Amino acid sequence: MKRLAFDERGFTFDGKPGFLVSGEFHYFRVPEEDWARRMDLFKEAGGNALATYVPWLIHEPEEGTILFDRGEKRDLQGFLELCREKELLVLLRPGPYQYSELVNDGLPTWLIRNYPVIRATDPAGKPFRDESVSYLHPLFLEKARKYYKAFAGVVRPYMASNGGPVALLQTDNELSGIHMWFSGPDYNPETMGFGKEDGRYASFLREKYGTVKALNAAHGTAWTSFGEAKPEREDGASFFSARRRKDYYDFYFSTVAEYSALLASWMREDGLTGPICHNSANPRENPRFRETVERMGKDFLLGSDHYYNLDATWAQNSPTPQYALKILLGNEMLRAFGMPPTVLEMPGGSPSDTPPILKEDLLACYMTNLALGLKGVNYYVYTGGPNYPGTGNTADIYDYNAHIRADGSKNETYGALFAFGRFLTEHAWLARSRRAASVNIGFEWEGIRSIDCDCEKLSYGGGKAGKLLERGWLYALMCSACAPAMTLLTEELDPELPLVVPVSGALSEAAQKNILSFVEKGGKLILTPVIPDRDQEFRPADLLSPLFGGAVFKKSGKTLRALFAEGVGCVYGMNAVTEAEALPPDAEVLARDADGGAVFVFRRPFGKGQAVFFGADFMMTSFTQPVFLESLLARLGAKKTAFSENRNIFTSLLEDGEGRRMLFLMNLYSGRQRTSVRVTRGGEVLIEDIELEPMEIKAIEL
Repeated sequence: MKRLAFDERGFTFDGKPGFLVSGEFHYFRVPEEDWARRMDLFKEAGGNALATYVPWLIHEPEEGTILFDRGEKRDLQGFLELCREKELLVLLRPGPYQYSELVNDGLPTWLIRNYPVIRATDPAGKPFRDESVSYLHPLFLEKARKYYKAFAGVVRPYMASNGGPVALLQTDNELSGIHMWFSGPDYNPETMGFGKEDGRYASFLREKYGTVKALNAAHGTAWTSFGEAKPEREDGASFFSARRRKDYYDFYFSTVAEYSALLASWMREDGLTGPICHNSANPRENPRFRETVERMGKDFLLGSDHYYNLDATWAQNSPTPQYALKILLGNEMLRAFGMPPTVLEMPGGSPSDTPPILKEDLLACYMTNLALGLKGVNYYVYTGGPNYPGTGNTADIYDYNAHIRADGSKNETYGALFAFGRFLTEHAWLARSRRAASVNIGFEWEGIRSIDCDCEKLSYGGGKAGKLLERGWLYALMCSACAPAMTLLTEELDPELPLVVPVSGALSEAAQKNILSFVEKGGKLILTPVIPDRDQEFRPADLLSPLFGGAVFKKSGKTLRALFAEGVGCVYGMNAVTEAEALPPDAEVLARDADGGAVFVFRRPFGKGQAVFFGADFMMTSFTQPVFLESLLARLGAKKTAFSENRNIFTSLLEDGEGRRMLFLMNLYSGRQRTSVRVTRGGEVLIEDIELEPMEIKAIEL
């Protein structure tokens, strides 16, 4: 079997670059007599791996009776043996949670019924629901440990290190989802150790603050010891409240990391080697895994799930520009973590019969993910079958409207799978390609996830800053000739690319110092729409004002009809946030209130670089916005990548650094569209009068 490895650029198989192309294939659902045929069909469609849950619910139906037999629905060994024979790598997902439309989310019924103390609770002690357990509760861990040990005993001979097909192991599933989706962070008192000096929460506070006096000063409390400190569901209405809330969220996510690391340690203790992975439930949840990534270390792969339609609650039923922006955001964050952008659950169907999953939509989904940086994929699900009796939570037959239906017949959507697989095979060089970019969007993990614990007292909230980043700058730049990438503000900043920082009123001192150094050494900056005056702990921290030479700012109460910029004209859809009352003598005004003359955008030199203040926020609505941004970025030396005359057609240019380029044009709409495109990066190319069918992503090798 080939050995799988990965880095930030992508995957390798025995050292040779390639895409990871996996399909979810549940041995406990798919009829065993049809395993081989369905595996062959997947290989014909370009697949090189299969993934499966290993449901605790099915393998330990009664406490103490753990069954991995050769009988119907439990033959994990037979499945792994056939995967080895078919030369298909395997991603194993033993939980403890699976979800997968199984009762109890995949946990045994005896566990849920007999041990209610393990349930996650809110601060008042109310359980979220029966199926949501507290990850680190000692009784839950005691029961799960026995299951993990039995699982390891079965799969150990099939690990890649032993010549077997198992190349990846996953810890749990969509961590934090069973808490955050139903209430919020877990407050189970036994797990978190409230009231105990050596409890988890007290230990977290002690490590962060050192003394109870420092804790009380930060939290606005009067505790006499760390063990006495108890959290509440805070509202963020004051700096004290916001800090208490943020501390608890940070603490909670550290317990998620502890849980993931514990599961990984069980695997290692039981002789399971090789890379370990986990799937974030959607791109916007990726920042919740900062602590997990840091704790898990090397040989850990974080991917995310990229669904666009699972039932009638979804805002859109097909891939849309909003979906593409979410994918771009997610892939860029995975890259910032040092991971190859990997979709560990890409839609292969849907558990709901309506809205429908259509072949054209699926192919558009797959190609959009590729255009925006995808290096690995696991289709959920590739094929289904009958549920083990009594375990299905949505249907007796788990068809999932998948590529290969539960009865073994080909769905029309198999055509999308086959076409995408063939494309990856024919353009294998894309496995190590990079997206070309004209500008970097700067961010912090704390800033992106501040939507969980925002502070109402900030001059501009974290939730607003997140929307400005995604719905404003990212969207507008995707409608422009200046392709965006994202970069962590605490890492080394690329001096070749202008840096845009959509920021709340809070930004860490480390990020502020790094930005100052970046501009001083020659970097070009756009800071918007406020100058942060707090750090991420909401303490006073105003390090960026010197960039703007003593300019005097005030919070704007204006309602802008438009901004006016020389050479551009009126720019519509802008909202006043911060205006400059007084400017330094070396400032150059770039945009004013079109009606009142108040200055909202200006630039000045700082050190060897330039700093632009942009005191408005916006949501992408008018093409005057990307036109204005292009003009600003041109002043800062940005180099264009590709320009579509029809700005509703997103572009993405992939290049391998050896002269190969591929341009992707994305028509994520239900009607036919036309455009002409000028590519400037890597040698100018003009492609005129291109027609795109509805939901077509066209790839052109240059």
